[in-house]
Amino acid sequence: MIQALFIALSGFGLLMALGTVFARNLVHAGLYLVAFFFVVACQFVLLEAEFMAAIQVLIYIGAVAVLLMFGIMLTRNIQGDDTTIVTKQWRLLGLGAFGSVLVVLILGINSHEPWTQLAVRPEFPVDATTKTERGRAILSMTPTVGREMMTRYVVPFELAGLLLTAALVGAVVLAQYDNADEAEALAESAKPSATQS
Repeated sequence: MIQALFIALSGFGLLMALGTVFARNLVHAGLYLVAFFFVVACQFVLLEAEFMAAIQVLIYIGAVAVLLMFGIMLTRNIQGDDTTIVTKQWRLLGLGAFGSVLVVLILGINSHEPWTQLAVRPEFPVDATTKTERGRAILSMTPTVGREMMTRYVVPFELAGLLLTAALVGAVVLAQYDNADEAEALAESAKPSATQS
């Protein structure tokens, strides 16, 4: 049952990823990306990594995807045109990168010990008396991530948030300049018609 659910979710995730890449409308591409992020969160739940699933939803869907949608809404070229068509060289480079990642994934998955061959798999919920290495790792996951985020990685984390905020402010400023230029052009085009009448 779990394997069938995994295969169904994986197929749906691949469809959403392809929709993100091939959608001509940027808003549709952003929505496909949100659906893909949700599929990744579902895969984390299947892997019994509920904390990672929650982080996936909160950070990627709740923050990164929303920021992307803001950027898309502030751009003028929502529908792709000739300036956004990828050249043949870039397509070949993309296919090469895709093939390299696919080979690495296949080799990594085939060399990994499958779940079905694990000798010990603790029952859930894991309590404080668990003796297995995996159970101790699950218990220490949330405190470890919290300590690392608030001590070792606090400066990079805050810098990333600052850069994302600066990008959003820059997009708003550029959109305002474009709107001002467009209004000025409309005003200039309306002047001759007013003098002729």
